[in-house]
Amino acid sequence: MADSATRPRRPRRSREEVSRALIDAAAELLAERPSGHVSVRDIAARADVNPTLVHRYFGSKRDLMHAAIAAAQERLAASVEAMPDVIDGAALVFHTVLQEKEFIAALARASLDGVLDELPSGHPAFAALTRRFAEELGRRGSAGRHDVRVLTACLSSAAMGYALFGEFIRRGTGLDDEPAERVEAQIVAALQDLSKTALAD
Repeated sequence: MADSATRPRRPRRSREEVSRALIDAAAELLAERPSGHVSVRDIAARADVNPTLVHRYFGSKRDLMHAAIAAAQERLAASVEAMPDVIDGAALVFHTVLQEKEFIAALARASLDGVLDELPSGHPAFAALTRRFAEELGRRGSAGRHDVRVLTACLSSAAMGYALFGEFIRRGTGLDDEPAERVEAQIVAALQDLSKTALAD
């Protein structure tokens, strides 16, 4: 057995770095398997930290799961806020959602596990997108054809569904021979057309 004095020491990480590592590890594991099959030790091992830090920094595994989902929500909300235009910015949001596949998968797992209702209510990205659509209606001086909340729900469903089932959807629709980038660009164009129609009088 190696002497403790000769063992390489882990670089000391700040509280913020450890918290980030735990949040990332929780998101990865919750995307891979049901929450009941993810232990605090599993998360700590994936993050390469002592399991006691989960309790010290977050309180419980459930609180850490909430923190992981909240972090992804904030990233999506920041993407929505960064859009110069809510219609032309659809590509940015769509691709940001695709980069959050672990978050989407974790939400799907939480829903199947029956713990989705226990997650904090509200969603910063939904709220930001709904507000941006309402602002666009105000700019156009239009009432729009649909409630902006419904429009947000439709666009979010399309983006999140494709993030989760994109490969299956491409195969099912005969688009599996098309480059993924081309399919995604066409989906964005279709979503932009939907938005323009919904925001029109």
